[in-house]
Amino acid sequence: MKKFLIFVILYLVPYSIFAQITLMGKHIDDYVTECMTRWNIPGVSIAVIENGQVSYVKGYGVRELGKPEKVDENTIFAVASNTKAFTGTSIAILESEGKLNIDDRVSKYIPGIRFNNPITTEMLSIKDVLTHRVGLGTFQGDFITWGTNLSAAELVNNLQYIKPVYDYRNGYGYFNSGYVIAGEIIMQVSGKFWADYVKEKLTDPLGMTRTSLSEKDLKSFDNIVTPHTVNYDYNMTPIPWRNSDNLGPAASINSSAVDMAKWVMMQINEGKFEDKEIISKKVLLRTHTPFNLISVPSHGTGNLANRHFRTYGLGWGISDFKGSLFIEHSGGYDGMVSRTAFLPDKKFGLVILTNNDQNELITSLMYQLFDYALGTEKFNWDSLIFVNTVKDGINPDKAVWDEIRDKKDPNLKPSFEMTELAGTYFNEQAGMLKVIKEGSEYNVSISTRPGMKGILRHWRNDTLICKFDDLVVGRCLAPVEAKAGKIVMIKIKAADFIDPLYYEFRKSE
Repeated sequence: MKKFLIFVILYLVPYSIFAQITLMGKHIDDYVTECMTRWNIPGVSIAVIENGQVSYVKGYGVRELGKPEKVDENTIFAVASNTKAFTGTSIAILESEGKLNIDDRVSKYIPGIRFNNPITTEMLSIKDVLTHRVGLGTFQGDFITWGTNLSAAELVNNLQYIKPVYDYRNGYGYFNSGYVIAGEIIMQVSGKFWADYVKEKLTDPLGMTRTSLSEKDLKSFDNIVTPHTVNYDYNMTPIPWRNSDNLGPAASINSSAVDMAKWVMMQINEGKFEDKEIISKKVLLRTHTPFNLISVPSHGTGNLANRHFRTYGLGWGISDFKGSLFIEHSGGYDGMVSRTAFLPDKKFGLVILTNNDQNELITSLMYQLFDYALGTEKFNWDSLIFVNTVKDGINPDKAVWDEIRDKKDPNLKPSFEMTELAGTYFNEQAGMLKVIKEGSEYNVSISTRPGMKGILRHWRNDTLICKFDDLVVGRCLAPVEAKAGKIVMIKIKAADFIDPLYYEFRKSE
């Protein structure tokens, strides 16, 4: 009877009580807490997988600053681009069933698709869109996708307006809309919406009961974090969840450390979870196959990870760390960043979820845990990365905007009267931009981002500053083109976290 009671007690007590993970001479709890303080992260949830099984899972901190509710191992976070591996796996399943081939041309499934480069339009394959070799630069076009009111079909249609930065299949540019295309193909081939297909084939068989595939489905869950980012005074502040369902196959999964650990365990155990085959080993290895090379030097850079190559598969980044293969993906969402990663040969994996989008804990803790798994620990990764990221304790974005502030010069007048700003402007991708003079301010709204407001103010010469109330979209220098005192065009962009491109809004007559 006593043995039975001991077994019950051991079964009921959380994993973390019995974990013996030590990082830099500290228990993992102390290490993670120290890192959270350094990066000002309200809440973190992590899982560690050793020998193919969860050895440690725990939450830290709070769901929202100023409120008492704690983060635990079942707290739901946005996992954003970690969604891509679910979509890549879905395509690989359909390929294994003979319903498509990843070398099929996209136009076979979406006949009307158009790109700025005619060769891309003609030759684009499913493999291309899944492995970011379309020719566009990283995040290009995301200002008109992320958080907009455009449908998936409209997002695909708008791709024709984005100018490539290199030739088709001649480089790597992280392309969120490629996964929207993949989602449309999944629907064409399977007859099911992407979310329904992923639920049936992956999340339900894995028992991922605290996972939603859309923002709207979050309403049926409790124990959900609040996203946080820095405001314009660089103080951490809560922000609302953003609906990214139009980018569903690229970024819309929300989940917990416990649930995402099931996904990672299946990767490590070659398609099996709890001795049940979820997908075949052949399908799994298809997703782990490098298909696109990310151009980085193979040696000589002095990088402490001793990395020799970086590649991309079907929703996974594939690289090496100190001579060991590792497979990973990160996720960036408004107010949250996350990572899933594993060393397949060591049967070791991890999940890191955070509710602050201004941190690199997702990288430093990954490396520290890899050192732990490999027995190669030599230094504190978090201290190193923090020092290299936050120079002299100053947020890099703050340094940029402090310099812009110092260069503001009211004596460098614009070539137009500020009253000329009022009016309606148009961009084929981003829709209608309206500027309305209210008192002394010039207020901005964009039709594809309803609810978001901005203010235009003069900076110097014919350049303005546009500052949005959406902290993630942020602020930008806004060049104005004018002829004979009449405004022709305003250029607007989002923060680089969303999109590096400027969008030209031409004034209506």
